[in-house]
Amino acid sequence: MSTETAQQGLREVPPDPINPGEITTPKSEMASVEAAKGGVQFNGDAREDAASIAKKMSGIIDPAIDRLKPILQMITEHVDKANNTKKEDLDEEKLVDQLKPLIEQATGILQETHGAIKALDPDGKVARSAQYKAADSEASSEEQRLAQGLAELTGNVTKTIQNAKDKIKDMPHAQKNLGPLLDLRGDPLFQIISAVGLLLNGVLTLLGNLLDALGLGGVVRNLLGGLGLTKLLDGLGLGKWLKQPDSK
Repeated sequence: MSTETAQQGLREVPPDPINPGEITTPKSEMASVEAAKGGVQFNGDAREDAASIAKKMSGIIDPAIDRLKPILQMITEHVDKANNTKKEDLDEEKLVDQLKPLIEQATGILQETHGAIKALDPDGKVARSAQYKAADSEASSEEQRLAQGLAELTGNVTKTIQNAKDKIKDMPHAQKNLGPLLDLRGDPLFQIISAVGLLLNGVLTLLGNLLDALGLGGVVRNLLGGLGLTKLLDGLGLGKWLKQPDSK
C-alpha cells in the first residue's frame, strides 16, 4: 500500500453536529488496558511479530479516534463561533466554560490510550529487543493500518489544537485559561507516538510520510518542538523528518 493510497483512506465526511449530552463512551469502545491484555508475545518471526504488535495497537487507537471525533468537533464549533462573534458581543467566560470540560475529556482519552499501549510492554522487554525498521514498501498491512490510524489521530488532534490556539490568541481571558490546557493536550498524543515508536520504529517513518502528504507535517513538527520531544523522537528514527522544512 502506497502513501497516496493511505492518504485517501484518511479522508472523511465531517460528522453531524452533536450536542454535549449526546457524547457517550460505550464500554465496547473503551481504549483500555484490556485491549493490551496478555502483552506482546514473540513467535520468532520478526515480520509476524511486528504485524501482531501493530494489530494490537490499532485495536487501541481506532476506538480512541471514534471517541475523540465528536469532542474535537464541538471544540472547533465553539471556537469558530466565538471567532465570528463581534468583540463587544463575545462572552469569553462562557467560551472557557464550554471548552474546558471538552479539552479535559479529550486529554483523558489520549492519556488512557497511551496507558493501554504502554501496557502492551509493561516491563520494557519488547522495546529493548525490538528492531523493526520497515520501509514504506516493506511494511505489512497491519503496520500500514496502524500508521494510518496514528496519522488520523495526530491530524485530528493537532488541527483542533492549532485552530483553537490561533483563534483565541486575541481573546485575553480565553487565552489565559485555555492556552495551557491546549498545550497539555499535545503531551499524551506525542507520548502515544513515542510509545509506538519504541516497539515499531518503522511505523514512525510511515507516519511522517502520511502527515507530510496530508499537509500536516509542519504543524506537527512545530508542536513537537514546543513540547521538547524532538530529541526522543530523533532517537526513534524521526530525526530527518523532524528537520525537514515545513511542507506546503
